[in-house]
Amino acid sequence: MTGCDQRIMKKEMTYPVRHTPIQATNRWRNTESTSLKLDAQGGKTSQNLIGTFIVGIGAFATTRQPEFFAWHDDHLSLIPAFSVILTGAAVMFVGFVGPCGIASGSVLMLRVINIAFQDIPWPAVTAAVGILKFAADYHEAKKKETRRNKLNHVKEQLSKMYGPIYGYRLSNRESYIVAMKGYRNLRQYLEVAESKWRDPQSKDEGIDMLKRWRRFLLHITHPQDLKTEDTIRHNAHLFEHGIKEAELFQNFIFHVNYEKIIVAKWKERGNDLGLKKPFREEDFARENNAGVSDDTTTKMLTDLVMHVTKTYGMLVARKKKLMREIDEASDDNFDEDDVNDDDIDDDIDDVGDNNE
Repeated sequence: MTGCDQRIMKKEMTYPVRHTPIQATNRWRNTESTSLKLDAQGGKTSQNLIGTFIVGIGAFATTRQPEFFAWHDDHLSLIPAFSVILTGAAVMFVGFVGPCGIASGSVLMLRVINIAFQDIPWPAVTAAVGILKFAADYHEAKKKETRRNKLNHVKEQLSKMYGPIYGYRLSNRESYIVAMKGYRNLRQYLEVAESKWRDPQSKDEGIDMLKRWRRFLLHITHPQDLKTEDTIRHNAHLFEHGIKEAELFQNFIFHVNYEKIIVAKWKERGNDLGLKKPFREEDFARENNAGVSDDTTTKMLTDLVMHVTKTYGMLVARKKKLMREIDEASDDNFDEDDVNDDDIDDDIDDVGDNNE
């Protein structure tokens, strides 16, 4: 290589290579594109950080909602709120992508798929929307119909079965307490009546006590028991608890049939109370005044009142719940019955201490 060539190479290495205008433009575009990519990566990182922050807030909000979503007021519960989740998801999506990104992405998607706005088959879309709306309305109507059918069934249970029995048994129990005049139960009452009947000085008082009980059984207890029996026989299709409940009612009907035999024996002695013939010792036995007095019968009478009371309260609560759901799902207005659950609980607690 000659000295001249070496000087030329040194000069080219010393001074930058000059580009044509086209080459310079391409070089500027490449530099600008690289800068935009770096800015986009930085923006995406910021969006990810913001999105992570939003996710954290959404997770806290949806896992520590106030318990009014479960019909309570003053506690926190791990019950997610659908509206909070939906809103949080929408905000998070916008935070990640951005409004402009959503719009540009949608336009780009249409361009890539090569679907123009005017090429969308709007009649088919309208028909599809109509079909979906019809299906949604039909589904909602079926749900309303199901709720109304359940509500009607509960109303029928209350009006024809458990409501009347509940009233008969509670009324009978209260009347029984008054009739005992402070005695612990019927067995003790009859024992005192018999002891007075045996004493010549108080014999008439003992007879009056027996008459008072028989009048009570004939005119109050027995008619209510007959009504309860009739209610059970004609509304067996409304049983709430199936076979187990049917067995309890069957035992009660057997008890009522025993009462019928007792009343028939009284009538055989001259009148409804069997008073035309002198009283005998067996006339003061409980078996001849109110039926079998074994522990099974006593427990059955107690269980019947408790069972009917609890079932009645449960059905009232179910009725109120169904009415509230129907009211919330439609424009209809229902008047909820005012039922004091504490009173029902008190009725249950008082049953065990007052049995025939």
